[in-house]
Amino acid sequence: MTSANAVMQPVHVLGRGFFSPGYANLAAFRAGQPDDGAARPAVDFVPSRNKRGCSILTLAAAEVAQQACTEAGVSASEPALVFGSCHGEMEIAVAQMEMFQEDKGLLSPARFKNSVHNTGAGMFSIAVENRGYATAIAAGHDTVALSLLEAMLLMRHDRYEYALVALADERLPAPLTACSEHEALGVALLLGREPHPTRGSLGTLGMPTRGSLAQEAPFATDALFGQNPVAPLLHIIDALERGEPCDVPLSLPGGEPWCARVEPRA
Repeated sequence: MTSANAVMQPVHVLGRGFFSPGYANLAAFRAGQPDDGAARPAVDFVPSRNKRGCSILTLAAAEVAQQACTEAGVSASEPALVFGSCHGEMEIAVAQMEMFQEDKGLLSPARFKNSVHNTGAGMFSIAVENRGYATAIAAGHDTVALSLLEAMLLMRHDRYEYALVALADERLPAPLTACSEHEALGVALLLGREPHPTRGSLGTLGMPTRGSLAQEAPFATDALFGQNPVAPLLHIIDALERGEPCDVPLSLPGGEPWCARVEPRA
């Protein structure tokens, strides 16, 4: 049996992925130069027929997952897959409900098959031939914390060398827009039990714990991403780039207070 101390050991952040409409990757977002040609994720590694009818949420999750693996230098077929979304496929769900009220009230089979919560994990695992563990987390505003917790426990208890956390939430469609006006966002982290043998590590991430922090959480109130439940993953990326150890919030204001310790690479 794995000891409690082993469970609490931090994991290494090996790669990152990012997408939001207008920003194809993290470098583009950091440059602050939106590109009209990046309105939707490219997802070039997935055959066109498999992407047909997919929402921006599913495409973003798959895109950032591949980006994280590429940056880490790890084959996408290796890690355990933890995909997640707070709201899930709301665009498709609303469209399906509207179809109930129109014509004969028949649903689109093509769209229905892409409306389930694990669509992104399924599409990604097929495209990259990942035959290992895959799950989809839906934990409301605790989705970031519990997705990271799932990934870390997989590495500690089931001994996966790598775990990929890919989270996305889309812009809520009418009539739900008033609930939250955030932009679509996908963020991924490739985590490892040890540093990559040749590329090393961006830093370490501790186990998510409950506890509120007095510091500001800038991405929770960002003009683009404010109230997007995925935004707290950006706090981890920021902390790694700042180069100073710190505790970062994993929750939005009003949600359960979760945080984690980030130790950037020396």
